[in-house]
Amino acid sequence: MLAEGLTEKPGQATVLLADDFVLLREGLAAICELSGAYRVVGQCADGRCALEMLTASCPDIAVIDFRLPRLFALELIAEAQRLGLRTRLLAMSSQRDRKIAVEVLRAGGKGVLLESDSSREVLLAFEQVLAGGIYLSPAFSLSEVFAQEEPGVQSGDPLDRLSSREYQVFSLLVEGVRAKEIAARLGLSPKTVDTYRASLMKKLDIYHVPGLVRFAMDRELRSQNEHSRESERSGEMPRPFEAVGGRSFAHTACSGISEPAFAPAYARAALSAANGEHRSTHNPGTLNPVRLSH
Repeated sequence: MLAEGLTEKPGQATVLLADDFVLLREGLAAICELSGAYRVVGQCADGRCALEMLTASCPDIAVIDFRLPRLFALELIAEAQRLGLRTRLLAMSSQRDRKIAVEVLRAGGKGVLLESDSSREVLLAFEQVLAGGIYLSPAFSLSEVFAQEEPGVQSGDPLDRLSSREYQVFSLLVEGVRAKEIAARLGLSPKTVDTYRASLMKKLDIYHVPGLVRFAMDRELRSQNEHSRESERSGEMPRPFEAVGGRSFAHTACSGISEPAFAPAYARAALSAANGEHRSTHNPGTLNPVRLSH
């Protein structure tokens, strides 16, 4: 039924889902169906396809994975802004990271959801952005995201030292994207990308790509640990996605623990590329690296 599409009902808002995890997409589609207020008009697994669907159907809302392959979230949001599309774009992240929230909103996105959020929070996000507002997962503190740094006081987050463009280059580098491809995707010259790369490395005091990847991996681990400690202090238990009416739905797909905290998938792939290794992308269960002959 989800593959064939749903019958349109009067007053339904249209939704596009872009995520390379099929089960997560189908879980979100089922949430939309059960609510009765939203109709999924398209699903895709990469940013280029998402941009084509956005341009063709101009849905009311699009939920996009922050690390979409081929055109990741910040690029997609920027391109949608350039084209003047009216779709409200919500980024979905596996990681509770203030910098992600800041950059999504700065690029023109309407909010950030986490994969560990409940279905009620997803539907609340839809309602809020359709009303003209923005939405951040309850895991984020508003004061944390929107606080202005005092003049002369250096932020404790090393990534806050990076400009928006430097953060885009950083995000693509740790994904394993080469400098020439980064230049093509961001509409920059290779020399300009090299300048941004040198600048961000100097600001982070890390001078090679494997070091940047390890920094990203450690950052995600620390972020997840901090989130777990906050949940413990507040007495919350990790929640599955909840269907409308309180029924549990797609627990294993959406509980936020599908990847080991110490080795997120994007970082494993990028670190392998930086070390001259190759990993199969056809079978997610294949984890053994195969070193290419030189």
